[in-house]
Amino acid sequence: MDPMNSDSSSGPSTDRPAPRSRRLAGALALVMLASWFLMLSPLPYALFSGVTGLVALVLLILLIIRAIRDRRYSMAVLGTLLGIPAMLLIIANASLSAAFYGPMSELEQCRATAITEQARIQCDADAKGSMAEWVSGLLGG
Repeated sequence: MDPMNSDSSSGPSTDRPAPRSRRLAGALALVMLASWFLMLSPLPYALFSGVTGLVALVLLILLIIRAIRDRRYSMAVLGTLLGIPAMLLIIANASLSAAFYGPMSELEQCRATAITEQARIQCDADAKGSMAEWVSGLLGG
């Protein structure tokens, strides 16, 4: 028996958590990219950014828990301070897009057909009025 190999089996193995954390981080990065691209897409597809944002939030929380368990506190703090607010903003953006679906859809269609900058400014002004009317209609005013 080789004395050098006997030491490697006596301590706890730290090789297993690293590949799991890497896979979790890779999946998180892919889901976050998908959320970002969906958020930039036209409105019916932009609503799916909220779903992928929720998945990313769950993966991020799992990664933070694993980082704390592995005593990688800087990664846990960074994920908590930057990742969670970013995912909450993506989810909030998708929620607001769903809440104001009608006026936002009209704004996107108007901007798509606007040729000049002046027409785009008019689209924005019309959208503000449309949103104000839509909200007052919801509130019964």
